[in-house]
Amino acid sequence: MAIFFSSRTQNPTTHRVHRLRAALMVLVLCAGICVGLIGAAAPAAATLPPRTAYENDIAWAVKRLVNAERALHGLRPVYMDNSLRLSARRHNVQMANFDQMSHQLPGEPWFGRREQLAGYWWNWAGENIGWNSDIGVAGALLLQRLMYNEQPPNDGHRLNILNSHYHNIGVDIFFDHVNHKMWLTTDFGHRS
Repeated sequence: MAIFFSSRTQNPTTHRVHRLRAALMVLVLCAGICVGLIGAAAPAAATLPPRTAYENDIAWAVKRLVNAERALHGLRPVYMDNSLRLSARRHNVQMANFDQMSHQLPGEPWFGRREQLAGYWWNWAGENIGWNSDIGVAGALLLQRLMYNEQPPNDGHRLNILNSHYHNIGVDIFFDHVNHKMWLTTDFGHRS
């Protein structure tokens, strides 16, 4: 069995810098964006493989485990958000397409922007990703437990799981039968 995972967190200060950069880019590229919108293709969500019932059941099991872990520390539960789930699904499919675990793949925006493109505007955002060759509920829950049990200074996943700023979560599981992997993306957020 192979297991790999990684985490990222975005704070509000860095978010403001990214928003300023994005606003400047919009002003500079306004004409190009208008032309692009006229000839735009169908939204990415239309081409996503549908989530199977089993993938969905596993995602909810991971969310329940996250809330159990948070409860051990007196933290309120996080609630599943469809926009964050869409962001996570898109990213899982991209990781499977590239057969590479990364928070940003070639041609893909950084995770905070991916959440925004899925319709989730945030003040706080985080992402945990991983894959396991054990494709099933046991493999996904093992990934989650390993993330929760991290120790400083390598505890980025744990910090995301136990971040009191997060109110929402979007968990997605994607069975990648081509590469024989189960991809897990958990996007966290607090709406702005």
